[in-house]
Amino acid sequence: MQVGDALGADMFAVDLGKFRVATYQGLSGLTFEQDATGVKTVTPEGSLVTRKIPGAKQLPDITLSRPMDASKVWVDWVVLTATNQDLDEARQNVVISLLDANKKPVLHVNLVNAWASSWKGPALSAGDASAGIETITLAYDDITIG
Repeated sequence: MQVGDALGADMFAVDLGKFRVATYQGLSGLTFEQDATGVKTVTPEGSLVTRKIPGAKQLPDITLSRPMDASKVWVDWVVLTATNQDLDEARQNVVISLLDANKKPVLHVNLVNAWASSWKGPALSAGDASAGIETITLAYDDITIG
């Protein structure tokens, strides 16, 4: 990949702990925000100055959409949080990797201590031949980008 080449929005991978969860259709909410707090100080000359300093991180939820398949890795993890409510066991690091055209990782987004805060099953309809899509919302303790 040459410098300046754009990454495709359709080329990403998601790892849950040590497992790669392969079939993803979409991912949204991948943002980083931090509060800016104004602090008033007085200069040595006596002028009042307001400066902005970093405040608390805002950690918006991440939403993943995927066709349902026979893989039990993801479902078992969702069950730990949704059904058993065992957050100590369920918290896992999730790595979202943006891939280049050769499917090599270019950027990693790490969600620290992520857990499934909600799951939405597919809309079911007799006679519909499309894949059943499940939606999972992730909450997490911290995010690193690199």
